[in-house]
Amino acid sequence: MHARDSFTHPPAFGRLTCLQLNEVTGEALLNILHNSPILNTLVLQNGVSESNKDVLASAPVPQCFLSSLKVFQFKEFNVHELELLLVKFVMANAAMLEQMTICSAFWLRYSDIDMEKVKEQILSFPKCSNFVMIQCSNVNSY
Repeated sequence: MHARDSFTHPPAFGRLTCLQLNEVTGEALLNILHNSPILNTLVLQNGVSESNKDVLASAPVPQCFLSSLKVFQFKEFNVHELELLLVKFVMANAAMLEQMTICSAFWLRYSDIDMEKVKEQILSFPKCSNFVMIQCSNVNSY
């Protein structure tokens, strides 16, 4: 397998239950999720990059969202449109989700972005799971 194919055509991760990624494109993330049917925990360390936002709108729901994903952590959340779409996609489709933690990026401390409004927006997204606890960590609380 060529390195460039490692995320576009990933192998099946049939026994993978916990995945932590440093930075990934939306397309690569979806490909990995579709090949990880029993994934329980997903941690994104540095957000999502270089993706077509339409990918999430037309993406089929990964099996792990329907049966096993319980924990989603999004660290270094930058409030980019694609990242908000990913959070919305997870909330709308992860039926077993119990915990979602979103930690905003440090640089947002110096921005004029109203993180309370962002938090309200996130909390207003439709939720597939009735049991999910959503935590948003603002940079001002560090």
